[in-house]
Amino acid sequence: MEIKKLNAARGWIWVKQGYQLIMISPLMSITLALLGALVIFAALMVPVIGPLLAALLMPVVMAGYMRVCRALEEDEVIELSHLFEGFKKKTARLVTLGGFSMLGLLGASAAMVTIGGEALGTLLENFKPGSDPQMLVEAMWSAGAGVAFSLLVGFSLVFMLMFALQYAPMLVFFNEVAPLAALRASLAGSLRNIVPYTVYSLIMQVVALLLSLLPFNIGLIVLLPLGFTSLYVSYRNIFPFAHELAATAPVSHNPEV
Repeated sequence: MEIKKLNAARGWIWVKQGYQLIMISPLMSITLALLGALVIFAALMVPVIGPLLAALLMPVVMAGYMRVCRALEEDEVIELSHLFEGFKKKTARLVTLGGFSMLGLLGASAAMVTIGGEALGTLLENFKPGSDPQMLVEAMWSAGAGVAFSLLVGFSLVFMLMFALQYAPMLVFFNEVAPLAALRASLAGSLRNIVPYTVYSLIMQVVALLLSLLPFNIGLIVLLPLGFTSLYVSYRNIFPFAHELAATAPVSHNPEV
């Protein structure tokens, strides 16, 4: 599979073209993004198994919204059924990706606990949501270098897991790649394009800040689909479809072929 390496300017293009996709059918783009988020939220609310169920369904729902993006790109009529195509096609493989995400998070947590030891456990026990970030940083450093290193390792592993997962549902759904191969390709594509991805991330942070200034948090309604559509654009740039590669391949002039 060809993985393209793109320049830094692509980070802005992903955001720009993601917005253009939304504007093809803004009502359906926003509505289906919110509905997909609602599905994951409903899964989280299931007693006991909620977080596990949400993790397993996340790639399925993401693949469905990427199908919506594909329909926007191809000027198809957007339908509700597009969002749920992940439940009809490659479902087992997509759920497997969710299982790998859970294993990855458990592995990152285990690495942190192993390296940080009791000092990390004490720090986490004393941590409370809403705590002053400055106090948390000071507590982390006072706990010793081992704790700081364990957190660094844990966050690094989570970032690698995020890179491995972000394109994997599309590779499974559109390119029919096996789950493990999709994770490897997604990680390779993300790292190969870390420069435009960094530009993209910075722009999205600025966009999120500006949208957060709108009243009643209505900016978040736009931010969610923009995150999905721009991710789809980046996927299409980095991983061309097979027929696109065939169309751009040089024609052989060997008479024996």
